[in-house]
Amino acid sequence: MAEHDAQQVHFVYVDPQFESRRKAATALRELGNAFVGHRTDEETLASITRWAEEATQTLRSSDPVKRPTDYFEKRYTDPIPLDGQEVIAFSDRTFSGPANPMGMEIRLTRRDKSVVASANFGSSFESAPGRVHGGAISAVVDDVMGYLMIVLGEAAYTAKLEVDYLGGVPVGETVWFHARESSRVGRKLSVELTVSLGPVDDFEATDPVIVARGLFIIARK
Repeated sequence: MAEHDAQQVHFVYVDPQFESRRKAATALRELGNAFVGHRTDEETLASITRWAEEATQTLRSSDPVKRPTDYFEKRYTDPIPLDGQEVIAFSDRTFSGPANPMGMEIRLTRRDKSVVASANFGSSFESAPGRVHGGAISAVVDDVMGYLMIVLGEAAYTAKLEVDYLGGVPVGETVWFHARESSRVGRKLSVELTVSLGPVDDFEATDPVIVARGLFIIARK
């Protein structure tokens, strides 16, 4: 995937170290995928262990990250992303944050009143040979739906998630998620999502490998 252009991204929270943290996280993510996907000699494993332990000690001696408490309030005080703009909540957000080494390679973009995401799952997420673990897929489904709330300008919690696996998601290949609002009754907001194997302009005309439905409850203001 192409690098994120921080100047073109809608950040819910700006990260002053975004570029350096993203690069470090990408390198660690690639290390993790390479570690799972390959075998090596004992000397190399020992070297990796020493480096990782030293790096962990260094990081733990620095300032801890504290999550802001106004995440939901910002839905109603901040402008929503522009159409076509990439969206990042926290740079190190679970699963989708570019600065999170434990996540996947994901890029989320507003398209009109929906969210389109391209994702690539490395060897760390392989289950059956060549296929991504279903739990990892469900995690990204929920996260993409959560980003739809940012596009809609709503503060909402996931109440229910249904995922129908119609086919497998391949490891190491880019797949596409498309989330959109399907209905709304009071504080209950329903979302539909599809996962497809190719970037297409008309998601309705593409046979999905996954179809999901989510129910979100809008938080009281």
